[in-house]
Amino acid sequence: MSKQRKLPLYVQIKNKLVNNIKEGVWQPGEAIPSESQLIEQYNVSRTTIRQAVQDLVQKNVLETRRGAPTRVREEPQVELGNPGIMHHELGTNMEVKVLRFEKLKEHYHAKYQLKLEEEAEVYLLERLRIADGRPIAFQQLFLPLSIGEKVKEFSYKDFDIFPKLGQHNIHYTNIQEVVSASNATQYEADLLGIVPGEALTDIERTTVGIDSMPIEYSRTKYLPNAFHYRVEIGK
Repeated sequence: MSKQRKLPLYVQIKNKLVNNIKEGVWQPGEAIPSESQLIEQYNVSRTTIRQAVQDLVQKNVLETRRGAPTRVREEPQVELGNPGIMHHELGTNMEVKVLRFEKLKEHYHAKYQLKLEEEAEVYLLERLRIADGRPIAFQQLFLPLSIGEKVKEFSYKDFDIFPKLGQHNIHYTNIQEVVSASNATQYEADLLGIVPGEALTDIERTTVGIDSMPIEYSRTKYLPNAFHYRVEIGK
């Protein structure tokens, strides 16, 4: 294996392990090769393999148990959500209405958040989130092309895209959110049935995959009376 890249060697190995998971070489719940097998396969030291594996264990991508082989997690724990942060959309019957789904070269801020080149294309999925027949949020999701191609299969019916992405071995390990307030534009007001300028709860989110690259950037603007956001700190 080449050691000429600037990335630390354990990071190179970690990326190769991640690619095996993303490409379905190792399925969720399946044991990965032993430490000795990985040393032989990649021609690196035991320390390098251990560091790469441990990093993925800490990211909840792999799991280790005493006396058992290292396995790909069935469902990465991080995808169960952060127990200290609670999102709650008010309603019983939840659905989405897709407004548009297309490739764009604009939206440079979104491409910056996704760590894409300026000339790259992104998919924009624009939709309404609806509760009990009433629009409660206007949402824009920006996706790298490889992710967008998979989302196209189910974007018109799934309220949450991540469980289906998990079926394609696309899992997230980190979500960063910024919550603020914004005023509804004319376009947003017409969609949500409110007056332009009314206050909305504005959530800007970047979701990072197991290879430490963003897989989604979104902005969701909620009617304040349709969304609760609670943070719990402490044990």
